[in-house]
Amino acid sequence: MAQRRDDRYAFDGLPLNPVEPGTNLLVTGPVLNGARELGLRLLCSADADGGTVLISTDSGATAILEDFEGCGGVLDRERVRVVDCAQEGGDLPEDSVSAVSTPADLTGIGIEYSGHYESTYASGYTRVRTGIITLTPLLVYSDDVRTVYRFLNTITGRIGSADGLGVCVLDPNAHEEQVVESVAQFFDGRVDVRADAGDLELRVKGLRDQSAEWTPVGART
Repeated sequence: MAQRRDDRYAFDGLPLNPVEPGTNLLVTGPVLNGARELGLRLLCSADADGGTVLISTDSGATAILEDFEGCGGVLDRERVRVVDCAQEGGDLPEDSVSAVSTPADLTGIGIEYSGHYESTYASGYTRVRTGIITLTPLLVYSDDVRTVYRFLNTITGRIGSADGLGVCVLDPNAHEEQVVESVAQFFDGRVDVRADAGDLELRVKGLRDQSAEWTPVGART
């Protein structure tokens, strides 16, 4: 396995300092204008023992894996797994991709996620990054927003206890402020994203040793 200076999760090519194991991050901003891209970049791992589980609600497995690879992610069915909530799994290996009939089936999503997390860990990828890309369909399809809150509480709690990393993308313009604030309480820190003259910038709230000022995000290499 590759040697690391410490056990913190690092973000290559991004103006973010490493974060402690068990950290959950909420990425907020326009999904089509930077937030989704940044969320996927945060999920890329250079660690030999780093794996990723994606809960994809806004696109099928094929599309999100292509986007993940375009953001620097390494595609390996043992290393990267997907819970597809858009039912577009296609011809991808069944053991690395599972489908849930609707984003409203939070119980089903939780079951599939748990299975993929355990399989990723059992394959030797013990530093697992979890991404929910994006949260909006879960909120829109849910009859009661409180069920989404309970789901987030369970997912972020598991990530925290397993020393993983959680990344959830949310467009605050798509929801009432109270909903955004309620969602934010389940996360250790918030990464706001905006586009300034076409260039992405970010700022961090709630985490120490991070810049609270708007900072340019370098282009993908």
